[in-house]
Amino acid sequence: MNPTYRTVVDLAGEYPIYKREGGKLVRLEARNHTRRYSLTTNVQTGEIYYLEFSDEEEMLADAQKAKWDADAPEREAEAKRQADEAARFEASLQYETRIVAFLDILGWRAGISRGGSAVVKALGKTLAQLGWVANHFNSLSGLLPHGMRWPGNPVMTQFSDSLVISVEDSSQGKDILQNALQILTSNLITSGYLLRGGVSRGEIFHDGNLVFGPGLIQAYDLESKFASTPRVILSRELCLEWEGKDSNGALPWAPSPDGYLFFNFLPPFMGDPFFTDPQLWKSCLNPVRDLILSKAREADCPEDVFAKYVWLAGYFDRVCDEQPQCGVEKVLQLATQTRWEAASLRNVDGLVGY
Repeated sequence: MNPTYRTVVDLAGEYPIYKREGGKLVRLEARNHTRRYSLTTNVQTGEIYYLEFSDEEEMLADAQKAKWDADAPEREAEAKRQADEAARFEASLQYETRIVAFLDILGWRAGISRGGSAVVKALGKTLAQLGWVANHFNSLSGLLPHGMRWPGNPVMTQFSDSLVISVEDSSQGKDILQNALQILTSNLITSGYLLRGGVSRGEIFHDGNLVFGPGLIQAYDLESKFASTPRVILSRELCLEWEGKDSNGALPWAPSPDGYLFFNFLPPFMGDPFFTDPQLWKSCLNPVRDLILSKAREADCPEDVFAKYVWLAGYFDRVCDEQPQCGVEKVLQLATQTRWEAASLRNVDGLVGY
């Protein structure tokens, strides 16, 4: 039997009509109006013709049509649901004034270019952590009835080494953003990465992975132009509103010489005075101290990159000065000395090799 391509059609067009009898094709003079036909092409000869359905094919077609007709109400209901969902989504496509944070993970691209199994594991672990936070944030809205929002209405989008977090412009939104920054910075530091970012108030549309608007551009510009060190800074507007301590005595945003406030991520729980246990402080600060010193010893760490860790060391020492009871040694002087000694040793090795 020659291979064929078939599709069910109503008869139209000047093609011959056949039926199959005893495994052979028999040409018919006219169509049987009680039967179905398929338009068939013989892929070897190119001949096109109509082929009458067999009894078995008619029974199968009848069963399929019956099921199609029976499923009509379900299809109509699903079509209406999709249309309603599309209408709701279209209606939601409008800007909303929110607090927007654009965040960048320092050292991410360099880590990717270095490669190696250890780096791959660290990058993968970091991505998994970010994904968990994003999924947690974005799943909150699905736990409530349609039209209701979770307090603070947090939404997070992560792509490569960048993150966008937006919250409603309220005290609850502010608290959620600060807690998210605390979680992110503490988790990233354990993998050897730091956050840099900008936080501003602006108009944005943010729903899952769909995010756009002038508020996002403002936060991005703030991060790229002014947050050159590993810090998350506030816009000038938010600096005036968010400066000072919270009601619990914590200081989430610390001042810097250039007038910006940056997220105070080194103290446990943003410096909440309730948490005074020296062991807790050491568990938070010592990994950062170790990270700074490891960068000081790192031969392939460029000077412009190490300068960011010098800033971090200065911030670290300031926290130690403010909290002497934490029992953690300062690091800036040791880091610069370690850096100088490592460079001197490399220069001596180079001369010996020469």
